[in-house]
Amino acid sequence: MTAFRRCGAVLAAVLVGLAVLVVPAAAADDGGPGVADAVVVVGVPGLTWGDVDPEGTPELWALAGDATIGALSVRAARGTTCVLDGWATLGAGNRARVPGPDDGLPPVPLPTVPLPDDQSAPATSAPGADGEPAPEPQLYTSLSYCGLQERAANRALEDPFATVERTAGDEGTRRFGAEPGALGEAVGCATVSGRAATLAAAVPGVELTRADALPPDPAELAGVLDDCPLSLVSLDQLTDAGRPGVEKTDDGTDPEPRAAALMRIDRAVGELRAAIATLPGETLLLLAGISEVNDGRPQLHVGMASGPGFGSGWLTSASTGRAPYVQLIDVAPTVLRALGLERPPSMNGQPMRAVGDRPALDVAVEQLRDLNVAATVHHRNVGNFFWILVFVSALVVAAGIVLLGGWQRRPAPAASGPRTRGLLRLLALVAAAVPVATYLAGLFPWERSASPVPALVAAVIAADLAVVALAVAGPWRRSRIGPPMVVLAVTLATLLLDVLTGSALELNGLLGYDAIVAGRFTGYGNLGFGLLSVSALLVTAAAAAAAARRGGRRRARAVTAVTVLGIGLLTVAVIGAPSLGRDFGGVLAAMPGFLLLAMLMARVRVTLLRFAAILLAAVLAVGTVAVLDWTGPPDQRTHLGRFVEQVLTGEAWTVVSRKASANIDILLGSPLAWMLPVALVAAVWLLRPGGLLRGGAGLPAGDAAVLRAGLLASALSLTLGAAVNDSGVALPATAAALLVPLLVWLAAGRGGKDTTSGESSGGAPHSGPAEGPDRVTVVSRGSTVWNA
Repeated sequence: MTAFRRCGAVLAAVLVGLAVLVVPAAAADDGGPGVADAVVVVGVPGLTWGDVDPEGTPELWALAGDATIGALSVRAARGTTCVLDGWATLGAGNRARVPGPDDGLPPVPLPTVPLPDDQSAPATSAPGADGEPAPEPQLYTSLSYCGLQERAANRALEDPFATVERTAGDEGTRRFGAEPGALGEAVGCATVSGRAATLAAAVPGVELTRADALPPDPAELAGVLDDCPLSLVSLDQLTDAGRPGVEKTDDGTDPEPRAAALMRIDRAVGELRAAIATLPGETLLLLAGISEVNDGRPQLHVGMASGPGFGSGWLTSASTGRAPYVQLIDVAPTVLRALGLERPPSMNGQPMRAVGDRPALDVAVEQLRDLNVAATVHHRNVGNFFWILVFVSALVVAAGIVLLGGWQRRPAPAASGPRTRGLLRLLALVAAAVPVATYLAGLFPWERSASPVPALVAAVIAADLAVVALAVAGPWRRSRIGPPMVVLAVTLATLLLDVLTGSALELNGLLGYDAIVAGRFTGYGNLGFGLLSVSALLVTAAAAAAAARRGGRRRARAVTAVTVLGIGLLTVAVIGAPSLGRDFGGVLAAMPGFLLLAMLMARVRVTLLRFAAILLAAVLAVGTVAVLDWTGPPDQRTHLGRFVEQVLTGEAWTVVSRKASANIDILLGSPLAWMLPVALVAAVWLLRPGGLLRGGAGLPAGDAAVLRAGLLASALSLTLGAAVNDSGVALPATAAALLVPLLVWLAAGRGGKDTTSGESSGGAPHSGPAEGPDRVTVVSRGSTVWNA
């Protein structure tokens, strides 16, 4: 069978497997959407589920009891979403931002003497006038962070049409292909209360009715809401419940003003509900905590939908693929679906829908609060964890260089004693187990504890020690490669089982993703894929070698190829299926890795033409899956199907350019980028002429060949993954956090007394192949070696 036929057979098998998984996912639907005569969208900047309770906000509590509820990610086109960004994003159905500095204006010192006609500026004595050091000048912070946009929303924004036009031309808005005001343009008529809300509809040709002050009388209010099928109301009281400071705070408000503001918001919501009840026909009420306020840090917010098509379940959408999560970009598509209008191609959001049966309201709200705690802990601490991960890996490499002979051309086995080498190997295992421990920590509900950050740290440490104990406790500890293979196997099993059971460990795992960033809500994140690809390829290589030993010498090549391709098919299917891994770039990166591994281990010569065929097979597989997903219901499409639609509408370049820009940003700014120099130093140290892993690492020749094949396949997969995913170098950097310590483990075992079958003391392999009935041929890159 030629290489092309082999590739074709594998591609056909992958497509069949993926099609089986794609079709049910695309066909799933919870029923027809409700049709409304009117839609009222209420945006409440700063509102979280921690604000909703039966005593302080009875109207909001009552609305939540009758509505479909969820955790709302308000991510716009900048890191922190402020009020104008929120309304612009809602109206675009896509991430947008209003032009201006990302964090508002920097704080500036107040003048030390009153200015003319300025009685508010504090007067201070001249420096040194009384012999004391001059006091620190006060800082003017009211325009920092979100303060600038809030000031514009309350006191300026006289020409919202010009602001929407500037927003459309902003670089951050264009990166996402957003069209601000698309919601208003699609409906054609909107009643707006609150200046910020005008940004969702203020485009030429839209009949815009502005009602800055809503009447409290239900009949009069109903008359205002009945003017247009779409009403947009901004309740901005929380923006006045605090002021920005020098440093960011949790919610951007002070407790007492916040409670008073919530009472006013609650009263306004009650008046709106009373007025909606008197409107003719069916009215859909959507309430969203649309942004952060003042100097508040990003978090999840309130999302509610009450009206036709929504009962008392959980909110979700195809843009998240996970209940009870929805995004701010989903609001506009929900409005258009309810009004029976077509969704413009520029809207990346998907209509919200109700799924499942939620528990009693008090239990449901508590669950939503826990989700916010988990997301905020991840969002605020993941950067520090990345630095810790880099430091731990660098420490292992540095310790290895010092203890194992440094940069000597021929490192001396006696450079350190057995006990010191044992401690180094233990440190290497502890470091290698950290990545999977961050996922296993999710088995413990740390977000429910009184101190979630220490609880998360304790959970990671406990999981790490459990993995290390498993690696060194079983009979495999007698083998040189036994403990590293256990760490790899645990990593692979954890990642596969997690995605098969709903990706609960990926969400809010320190190497996973959180709903605040809203890059992904289910399936494999880019960092998780980096770990998956390395662990899957190396475990597959070991499994294929073991299968070949049992299959007999004559059948070794066939058994090896079948084992690699079989495991690869299942793994790629899990990665790419929209109902499971949902990883567009993962299939492009993983399939070539498995095909190359099969060729290396089955003595198929790797040529440029065959390598190109491998890449083509991956592209065809992904393209087929994407088209299958696109042919399903529009409201059920994942990012695969939406990308096909963007190709057809000419907007695909926006996605590609945004991912390329994200790649560059991570290379220049992410802590994980520093893992690459650590890995490079380790590679030069271990693989240079005379290095500790040069010439087989002291392993039996067959094991060394399998290791080389696995590393080459992993290198290909990680390189492709870095190229096609928006995490860029962070993907191979995360894989290096697993792989580098395990290589140090192997190096530390060379020259020790723990020899394995086929090794002499000192870790040197036998000088030649030994004939025997228990030995089979394993092939790597065209050279035949022997494996016990």
